[in-house]
Amino acid sequence: MAHGTTGPDTPPAPPDVRRALAALAASATFSGSDRLIGFLDYVVSEALAGRSGSIRAKTIALDVYGYTPDEVAQRESVVRVDAGRLRRKLDDYYTDEGSDAAIRITLPKGGYAPGFERMVSPAPANHAALPRIAGIAVAVALAVIGVMAVIWALQPDAPAPAPAATGENRTVLFDTSPERLQALNLAQDARGLIFPATDPNRLRAAAAIFQTAIDMDPAYAGGYAGASQVAGLQALVTPNPDQADMLAERATALSRQALDLAPDDAWALSASAWAAFASGNRDLALRRAEQALDLAPDDPHILEFSALIALYSGQFEQVLGATSALQASLGGPLPFVFQNARSAAYFHMGDYQAAVDGFDAAIAAGAPLGPVTVSYLMAASAYLSQHARARDLVRTYQSTWPEQRVDLLFERLFFDPELGAQLGQGMRAAGWQPPQ
Repeated sequence: MAHGTTGPDTPPAPPDVRRALAALAASATFSGSDRLIGFLDYVVSEALAGRSGSIRAKTIALDVYGYTPDEVAQRESVVRVDAGRLRRKLDDYYTDEGSDAAIRITLPKGGYAPGFERMVSPAPANHAALPRIAGIAVAVALAVIGVMAVIWALQPDAPAPAPAATGENRTVLFDTSPERLQALNLAQDARGLIFPATDPNRLRAAAAIFQTAIDMDPAYAGGYAGASQVAGLQALVTPNPDQADMLAERATALSRQALDLAPDDAWALSASAWAAFASGNRDLALRRAEQALDLAPDDPHILEFSALIALYSGQFEQVLGATSALQASLGGPLPFVFQNARSAAYFHMGDYQAAVDGFDAAIAAGAPLGPVTVSYLMAASAYLSQHARARDLVRTYQSTWPEQRVDLLFERLFFDPELGAQLGQGMRAAGWQPPQ
């Protein structure tokens, strides 16, 4: 319950609601439910802005999921299904993890405008520890909301609040086939499986889902674009040269199919950029990535691949400039993929302390700790003569990913192999030895 004179009947202040949303987004109950968090973040933002009466299935389909006006008629059913899923998730959260929450966010049946309720709960037993624990929880939660704000207020990788459609556009609604609807939803879900790309199981799962989207609607460009990006990633991470060439050719063929279907589509152009990158065509990769960004500058999925192409092309100042601009526009933490790209850029520019600080900040905010992050941290620590930490990271790497050759992977990823070798040399300086 709120302290002081605030009682259960007092409407929660917007900052309190935002904190409640942040804690909810960081919970285990909503782990992996990016789509639902984006939905909830949108309706909460609209309600706090005084626009509860304007929240409709059509506006959610347009503003949150980024559907075009001619797709909205069929997308309203998706909104209704997701609203039901969200209500059940909220019930689960407040029954378990959020049972002692001071503020409850609800989504009453029959509409999409959220409700905010103050809850009466017992005072915490350890008052002295509360501020510290709450601070940690809010810090992690706000990092999650920061990601959702990009992914949903801008995005996709992870589906997204696209720019608001005009009232005129909202009246131009045409039917879309159920097959296209299913293909769109499958492709959006598969986007979230692409990263971390060092996990072959995730890539295989994403490839299978994109293929299902293609089978469902062969005229939908997104299925081919997503499948192309996965094939390009597989080409880059596989150690078998013949298999890598075959996968790169597949990525190129799929991206051409996507462009044939939608020549001015940002995702199709981004897929073409990544296929060119996987095939070693740096100039085409950079050109297509720029074209994709011009069409969808706020789409996190497009931004992710563009940032990676800039990074592995050695355009580190561009990576720093783009991520700084993104952070300023967000007014909060960067999504993890951008924070890590920024930290890697610092590393390859020789600013090892900035690289360590960046990776550590991302980890503290909840970023997954994978072999690439640990490799960069161990190498940067070695270059900084932080030998004790470097040895600890070597032990973590060797015990968790004993067969992973991140050093060889990065020599393949960078157009300048010396940049990839910079990482491998640092790993060896830390005490890491490649598996025999």
